[in-house]
Amino acid sequence: MPSIEETIRQIIVERMMLPIPPQELPLGAPLFAPASAGGMELDSLSSLEIIGGLSDRYQLPLDDIVPADLQTISTLAEYLRKHGVEEG
Repeated sequence: MPSIEETIRQIIVERMMLPIPPQELPLGAPLFAPASAGGMELDSLSSLEIIGGLSDRYQLPLDDIVPADLQTISTLAEYLRKHGVEEG
């Protein structure tokens, strides 16, 4: 069973149509920061795609998610754990 982080990586790669394997996405990289700052350069529409993918996968409304929860793959995983999502 994949971890929450692995699932998030997969959703990001699929929804953003990134040409890299999911395991290459760093857990701590800022999702919305510029590449020059080590970020992934995603935009606000990307956040909606990610939230939609996570909501579909985990059957959660995710209507209380705030920008701080969307900073990195790790912060997204922590948010999901706090909302009862279990590994696998």
